[in-house]
Amino acid sequence: MTRPTEPKGEEVPLPHAVRKGPPAAPPFERSLGMSAGAHILFFAALWVLPHLGWNTPPPFEIEITSTYLGTGPAKLGAPKAFVPGVPARINVAAVPVPEKPVEKAPEPPKDWTLPEPPAATPGGEVGGTGTAAKTGGSGEGSDDGVPGGTGDGGAPLKEFPRLLNLAEVMAAMKRLYPESERQAGREGSVVIVIHLGIDGRVSSSDIQRAASPAFDAAAQKVGALMRFSPAIGLSGKPVHVRMPQEVRFRLTD
Repeated sequence: MTRPTEPKGEEVPLPHAVRKGPPAAPPFERSLGMSAGAHILFFAALWVLPHLGWNTPPPFEIEITSTYLGTGPAKLGAPKAFVPGVPARINVAAVPVPEKPVEKAPEPPKDWTLPEPPAATPGGEVGGTGTAAKTGGSGEGSDDGVPGGTGDGGAPLKEFPRLLNLAEVMAAMKRLYPESERQAGREGSVVIVIHLGIDGRVSSSDIQRAASPAFDAAAQKVGALMRFSPAIGLSGKPVHVRMPQEVRFRLTD
């Protein structure tokens, strides 16, 4: 007996059938557009990232520590001899020691007197032969210099920054006087280190000598309102500087 044959028809592809063979290449216009977009994003990133401030070093600042213009810190001279402090007493039982006769020092001639020894000052190092309280120097030099300094000790500037809004600053000191300190009858003096940009504006400040939390905060607010003329470097161009500034709060002002 012969099995009936099914009628032949057109093959219908299955919906999940996987087509074999390599994918068709995108049109040339599409590839060109994708390449142009990638290049635009790359160059945009190169321009944007530096402006975000990531890993950007702070600007070099000239520290103003001298009241006259010059060529920079001088060489630091040799340190003075170290003067040790009074040793602490040890609480132990005293051991009797036989007394020795005290020898009297010979009297100096009547026509001259012994020079007074210099007052002890902090600083120096053991075996020092100079006069500088700071250590790290050698030979002849300045007591206020720095190791390796080559200048004359003056600020390495052609022109100091000048305060341009003194009246505004004085008014701000009265307005920002801490009320808690005023009511307590207290006065304060704060030394802040202000950082100036090349436009003479205060970018930030640090407390160098504090008075109280209230006075310190008020002094920094006063410092932020200060406006200066730009500091001019030895090259003749404006430079970044930092300098100390005292802010005094007085009840009678």
